[in-house]
Amino acid sequence: MTETAPPHPAPPNDLQVAEIEWSENGQPQSSIFNDVYFSSASGIDESRYVFIDQNDLIERWQAQDLPHFTIAETGFGTGLNFLCAAHQWLQLNTDKPSARTLHYLAAEKYPLTKTDLVRALALWPELANLSLELVEQYPIAVPGIHQLSMAKGQIRLTLLYGDASEMFAAIKQSDHPLFARQGNTRVNAWFLDGFAPAKNPEMWTDDLFQHIADLSGQHATFSTFTAAGIVKRGLATVGFSVSKVPGFGHKRDMLRGEMLSLPLATASISTRPAAVNSPYLPPWYLNIQNTERATPCSAIIIGGGIAGCCTARSLAERGLRVTLIERHTRLAQEASGNPQGILYPKLSSKSSVLARFGLASLLFSSRYHRHWLHPSGVLVLPESPADIEHFPKIDQRYPDDLVQLKTSGALVDIAGVALASDCGLFFPGLGWIHPPDTCRTLTEHPNIQVIQADIDRLEQNKQQRWLAEDSSGATAAIADIAVIACGNGSRHFAQTSHLPLKPIRGQISTLPETSASRSLKTVICGRGYLAPAIEGNHTLGATYNVGETGTALSETDHRTNLQHLQDTDSALPELFGSPDIASLAGRVGFRCTTPDYLPVAGPAPDYQQYRQDYALLRKNARAHIPVAGKHWPGLYLNCGHGSRGMSYAPLCAELIASQICNEIPPLELDLRQAIHPGRFIIRDMKRNKI
Repeated sequence: MTETAPPHPAPPNDLQVAEIEWSENGQPQSSIFNDVYFSSASGIDESRYVFIDQNDLIERWQAQDLPHFTIAETGFGTGLNFLCAAHQWLQLNTDKPSARTLHYLAAEKYPLTKTDLVRALALWPELANLSLELVEQYPIAVPGIHQLSMAKGQIRLTLLYGDASEMFAAIKQSDHPLFARQGNTRVNAWFLDGFAPAKNPEMWTDDLFQHIADLSGQHATFSTFTAAGIVKRGLATVGFSVSKVPGFGHKRDMLRGEMLSLPLATASISTRPAAVNSPYLPPWYLNIQNTERATPCSAIIIGGGIAGCCTARSLAERGLRVTLIERHTRLAQEASGNPQGILYPKLSSKSSVLARFGLASLLFSSRYHRHWLHPSGVLVLPESPADIEHFPKIDQRYPDDLVQLKTSGALVDIAGVALASDCGLFFPGLGWIHPPDTCRTLTEHPNIQVIQADIDRLEQNKQQRWLAEDSSGATAAIADIAVIACGNGSRHFAQTSHLPLKPIRGQISTLPETSASRSLKTVICGRGYLAPAIEGNHTLGATYNVGETGTALSETDHRTNLQHLQDTDSALPELFGSPDIASLAGRVGFRCTTPDYLPVAGPAPDYQQYRQDYALLRKNARAHIPVAGKHWPGLYLNCGHGSRGMSYAPLCAELIASQICNEIPPLELDLRQAIHPGRFIIRDMKRNKI
């Protein structure tokens, strides 16, 4: 007799959670595949024998003093294989806690719900510490890449929610056949788990085996519980040796092996550019120079706002010595200086690059900021009849732990104050942060030095190291890597002057707390936003003053913010009575925006070389140009976040750090292309604008 959990219907976001049956001894089984997740005799012993022992991990970890080691898995399931490997890694590295990192990536098409995960993990009390960290950060079930940092950075887990073959393709650096292996993260060991090929044939495809080969480093190993012929032939075809060895327990055989010969690029495709139509996009986004450089040891970050501080922290945690340069005497003095920064959601019922990036950054930032986030939740009210019609579609598309449609009385319970609106979307896992405090906390790391200087120029010396110089020509810092993260000032350097960045003035208003407003429990967003009080004041904002450059507070803008409060919900102004406009405090900042509303994050393109290499795009936007992009060696950008810096900046910082250190990217390939600094050059060339 088994206990069956209620079925979990697949949400319209195309990700179905696992349907679990629990056996009499409390072990999970998949209803979808009619198969067990692990041995009923001893799941831990099975995991150690099949994956840790057959990949010789303990011996390799003891013999090799590598800064990091990468494991990839084809089915995350309950996380048992991950926890066993992570536990073993930590045991072997107790004497050097910050020197080595285990990178673990795992695809999962049917993730467990958090409730089911907690129940499964309770079976292994010896793994309790890591299990608690996993549960705390366990991602919401939406498709895409979800990165978690555990054990004080010694473990980095990347969960790929979706089809294994598609997701492994998405973390490659290029989808062009001639560059399928260029610049990829090199996996050292493969855990080929997942349900038996006979019960899950859709996973074990030729494409999957090819992606495994493309992502494998020299002498990468694999092991798998199965001995099926389709797996044996598939791995042998792409270059692995394959051996049968005794299986675990009652299982007679299993497979293990090693990469013997790395696959070659497709020879049938011409390497010469031509104006003819090509099914493959030019790999302009591919930064091959990075993989050819020595591992960097130091970095300069220009800009002390949220983008610069997140980038500094990401690199410092990877062991780089970071010099953060801010032109003001304190951090977060410009757009990141507001007293309350909202993790603001803007979801769509349709899939688009902008919507997908927005969701990915929102989920990442909510985990990233969890230690200093004020978890008030965020309530989004409709701005128009179209929103009222749209909100139920969003509610149906996404899981309840991300967003919930609320009506009338429930809105008041959530907000803590009376509202006139009939419906709203509530995001229980979001809230607000104090950006200046966050920036200071991020830079409190032994590898980060903060200095004051107004950098006017970046130059590269003969050793390809970057020199940051002020207007007098004095060198403020020198490093292997430079990251420009100074908002609208990011285009003021010779290497980046082509960027189409646009400043947009914004003003917030500060409303003194009243006895009525003190009851506000959540951030309310609509035409504007209103946050719960901090130190006796509410933040109300913010205006969009296109073309204005004044830095002084404007009473007109205070009135605009109050009108936006009225437009958000007609009951909200009653919380504050009739405030004296002339006495209101506030703050002015300038958002750094882009034409497509997406940020600029990644390697800085060589503008002139792009124009030369991709000139054929002026004649044919689909031209065959098998040429990797030319970028300034070691120069990166993190800017263009608009009004969403608190959400966008952390993910962009991790992306840049992964590119610099050749790690698993936190975004799919098409999203990386969408925010790449070179996209504007390519777009303008196709339109014959340059």
